[in-house]
Amino acid sequence: MNPEIYSLLSLGFMLGLMHALDADHVMAVSVLSVGRPSLARTLRFSAQWAVGHGGVLLCSGIMLFGLGLAIPESLQRMAEIGVGVLLIVLGLWCFWGFRQRRLSLDQHRHDQVVHRHWHQAGDQTHRGHGSGGHAPVFVGMLHGLAGSAPAMALIPAMAQGQMSAAFGYLAIFSFGVMLSMVAFGLGWGSLLQRLNERVLDWSRRLVAASSIIIGSYWLSQAV
Repeated sequence: MNPEIYSLLSLGFMLGLMHALDADHVMAVSVLSVGRPSLARTLRFSAQWAVGHGGVLLCSGIMLFGLGLAIPESLQRMAEIGVGVLLIVLGLWCFWGFRQRRLSLDQHRHDQVVHRHWHQAGDQTHRGHGSGGHAPVFVGMLHGLAGSAPAMALIPAMAQGQMSAAFGYLAIFSFGVMLSMVAFGLGWGSLLQRLNERVLDWSRRLVAASSIIIGSYWLSQAV
């Protein structure tokens, strides 16, 4: 393999690993999966997000290097604004889920021993939160559209007009994104499962508030 092509692919893989851990990326996946913590569910959401993200990048590459068509800057700008709005909406949706759940502390006595546990009313109402079928895929697509320009910025200079090298870069970049996001999902899902209900409730609130803050900052930078 040409050393320059090898360097391009290695760079794409490393950039993909780092790109997946951008604050807006991990925050979106965190909010989507925090409602009903499950390791399998979190891993599925992480993989679905990565598939949506990588799919948009590959389509962008086909348009740019195969057809000579670039995604309009206005569309990318709208996608960046959409990311900020999405994070705010997800955070507010998460808070609304808390209201629907009406988490309360119950207390009862057995054999002179007082037991306390958290009771979640209306859990069926909250069950749909973040579980909407292909929602993580669409979120990943929006992130991919917003970040398509930086992902492909180095390709023309390094691929030297070789289409196979350009698509190889995008493929290995997307694989790096998926690997890193799934690794994050593994750690995040495992952590959620280890938290007791009270700590988990406060963690949900912290994630929701962080999503709104990051979304507001992202939106302020995009407009």
